[in-house]
Amino acid sequence: MDSSFIFIIFMGIAVIIFFVVSGRTNSKGRNVCNRCSGTGEINERWPDPDKAGGWHRAEGTCPKCKGKGRF
Repeated sequence: MDSSFIFIIFMGIAVIIFFVVSGRTNSKGRNVCNRCSGTGEINERWPDPDKAGGWHRAEGTCPKCKGKGRF
């Protein structure tokens, strides 16, 4: 067989392996913001100790990732 043909076959196999491996390591959840779970929007509330029965509220764009959903 011609050496260039063998080279082309090995390069094709290398490209396929590269895309399979990179697809596993670069999964969607790799750099997801943990405050908004990747949505970019938050809707949170937690008790306000200064007010009886009061609540702090945070709604809208996530301040941690600035609405991008990732870091």
